[in-house]
Amino acid sequence: MTDRLADALTRRPYVSLATLLVVFFVLAAGLPLTAEQADDFAFLPPSSDIAEADDVLAESFPDSAGLSNVTVIHRGDVLTPAGLAHIDAVTDAAVAEPEVAERLAASSPVVSLAAVFSEALQTDELGEVSQAEIDAAAADPRVSPFVDRLSGETDDGTIAVTRIQLRTLDGEDAPEDAELLVADIVEDVEGPLEVRSLSKATRDQEADESIASSTLFLVALSLLVIAALLGVFYRTVSDVVLSMLGLAITIVGTLGFQGLIGPNGLDVIGPPNRTTTLVPIMLIGLVVDYSIQSVGRYRELRADGVAVRRAASRGLSLVMLPLGLAGATTMISFLTNLSSPIPANGDFGIVAAFGIGFGLITMLTLMPNARLLLDRRRAAKGDAPVRATMTDAVPGADAVATRLGGFASKAPLVVLGATAALTVGLGASATQISTEFDADDFLPPDGQTVSDGDDLEAVGGEVQIATILIEAELTDDRTLYDLFVLTDAFAEETTRPTDAVTDIELSLPGLLVDWTTDDGGADDRYDAELAAMTESALDGLDVDSEQAQAVLDRLESLDPDAFALVAVNDPDGPDTTMLQYTALAGDIDSTQAMVDDIEALWFGDGDQITVTSTSIVGLEITTAMTESQTLAIVITISAALLVLILFFWVTEFKPMLAVIAVLPIVLVLIWVLGSMALIGIPYNVITALITALAIGIGVDYTIHVIHRFTEEHHEGKSVDEATAATLATTGSALFGSALTTTLAFAALTLSPLSPFQQFGIVTGLTILYSLIASIVVVPAMLVLWAKYHQWRFGDQAHPTSADTTDRDTSATLADDDGEVPVGADADAGIDAAAGAAVDPADHVTA
Repeated sequence: MTDRLADALTRRPYVSLATLLVVFFVLAAGLPLTAEQADDFAFLPPSSDIAEADDVLAESFPDSAGLSNVTVIHRGDVLTPAGLAHIDAVTDAAVAEPEVAERLAASSPVVSLAAVFSEALQTDELGEVSQAEIDAAAADPRVSPFVDRLSGETDDGTIAVTRIQLRTLDGEDAPEDAELLVADIVEDVEGPLEVRSLSKATRDQEADESIASSTLFLVALSLLVIAALLGVFYRTVSDVVLSMLGLAITIVGTLGFQGLIGPNGLDVIGPPNRTTTLVPIMLIGLVVDYSIQSVGRYRELRADGVAVRRAASRGLSLVMLPLGLAGATTMISFLTNLSSPIPANGDFGIVAAFGIGFGLITMLTLMPNARLLLDRRRAAKGDAPVRATMTDAVPGADAVATRLGGFASKAPLVVLGATAALTVGLGASATQISTEFDADDFLPPDGQTVSDGDDLEAVGGEVQIATILIEAELTDDRTLYDLFVLTDAFAEETTRPTDAVTDIELSLPGLLVDWTTDDGGADDRYDAELAAMTESALDGLDVDSEQAQAVLDRLESLDPDAFALVAVNDPDGPDTTMLQYTALAGDIDSTQAMVDDIEALWFGDGDQITVTSTSIVGLEITTAMTESQTLAIVITISAALLVLILFFWVTEFKPMLAVIAVLPIVLVLIWVLGSMALIGIPYNVITALITALAIGIGVDYTIHVIHRFTEEHHEGKSVDEATAATLATTGSALFGSALTTTLAFAALTLSPLSPFQQFGIVTGLTILYSLIASIVVVPAMLVLWAKYHQWRFGDQAHPTSADTTDRDTSATLADDDGEVPVGADADAGIDAAAGAAVDPADHVTA
């Protein structure tokens, strides 16, 4: 089948190349459809409690849930008349913009140091007060807590912060544009202070710009490195140009495919995310191997005296099977990401799998056909040189591979025993690997956002809006009591949950207290009737349901707008209420502690309460990764093993070869995870991709070794001879392939983003371990396997039959014009016997 397919592809090279170009242009048409980069929520499992709570909040509380916090940072002499006046002017300019004003939160939309001093000094003209008045006000016990919370000292001077809370309109229209607008406005207001704005939108913008610029640089660097290496390996400009052209077609076609099936196209996958940005570099590292293997086989045949046309066809046939099998296994390993609860990982799997498949087709179409056209033209002119084979591409590689393989074949049990000991040691280390997700890792460490975040430590750290969702019948026994207990806990420093920096700022108990407490103020909303009803309903340990419902109905009728911000009184099902507070944007451990504290303060059913914030989203992603880690590895390995078992069973009736191909890669995964734990690289949304990548790289290597070994063994060579021949040819070529792949991914270590740096290091380890496994562990296993078959079946285990001797590509058959190779292809013999027309370029002239 592969002989016939290869012959069909190379019989009409112009048609094959034209078809490839048509497919390329169709895919490239999807580039303009590429959507904008997704945010962190692309990594949030849609079935998680947090995702479901966010949906409920957006639907039930469109005006109060989904708040975003914009922190305006003022640097300079902030506690001066001029400084406070500048803060006031900046704040007024920001909130006066209509697009910002319509999004201001209903409760406490702005917290500003200037507003605190304006209230304390009873003036709107802060620039006209004296420094002595400001100093006196700052010392006032009523003002000093706000000064401490909203200003502080950094290494570069004094800062003050203004916090603006923006809401999501209609439950869907997020405030990113308004956040970026605030950033532009505050920087344009003239004054003595340096002013910047920090928000989720500005953070994402800087991260996206950094990812885009670094990805473009890294792709260009990877291509340059690959071009240089291929120049050393190939030593011909034409093969380098063809390989680079194949990589360009693969990358552009894959990105176009991503646009075609993305939100602006068929809407099969989500927008690009921070994992799909790695796909181009991954394709460079993986697909170039298809080019190297194709060129290597073609040159081997030409060196054996095979004519151009026949070398192109036969070389393609010989690599089509192992490369197709390796490519298919790699695609399947990437597609197992669809089992991940994280949507972004599933999208990555689809795009990466397509890229591998398209890259394989591109290289197996472009390289042999373009080489055929070029060499046939030169042959027609009497100039068709036979180029050096790839066995000496990396000087000394064949000797190293042969020695390592020779030792493995002579002492397989020793090799496998040492392998087992290494696996046990690194396996124990792998159990200690850390799992985390931090969106800040995608920010450049020397960028403005990181600098701003460091400065905010002077005021306690960066803050965010956190929301507690309670889904419970409000008239049920103790629900109102539990809400009051939770609210009261936030009011005391000793009982306030970890990372919470304020009291509950928005809640049903807070609204109820406002309407049932008579403080005599001008804006007092006291209602005596509601106060009496509440006292009666909450008198005693048991809450009367009818009285509680009457309280809620009365409160809702008195202040329907405020009630809608905090509660949904549903007569047909469970009620919904929310509590909101300000929390630090802490690390995963402190965020988990905050969630645990809040859940411990809720005395109702645990299923009734869900806490959500930006940090909690990161925590949820980390939890989902941890829970799915083992399952993902098992699915990936099982899928690869199943495909290879079916293949080796159908083609050679030896399914054990599949185990020999996959088991070493299981060991590689253990080695990689153990090494990550030892050097302190976490298992995050980027490094988690190593599971599929290890299968893709490792199986590619092991299949090449197994395929070449069985090919040599079928030709009648002994086990030792087959091992030596395999490692002298394929083993040497794998050194070159590993070197190109390693250096392609090594470019990632130059990225300013730590996840990309970590991925580059982990990939380098994966390639090194995969190479060792393929030229040391696999030969040892093959030797034991082959000798077992010889012991069990005798010398006829691998007979030299007519079928297998036909695979001797050095055999030739005279046609009417000269010598052309025979190979196993019966069609070639039939064509020659029938007097088929022979291309003049197919003559062997050497």
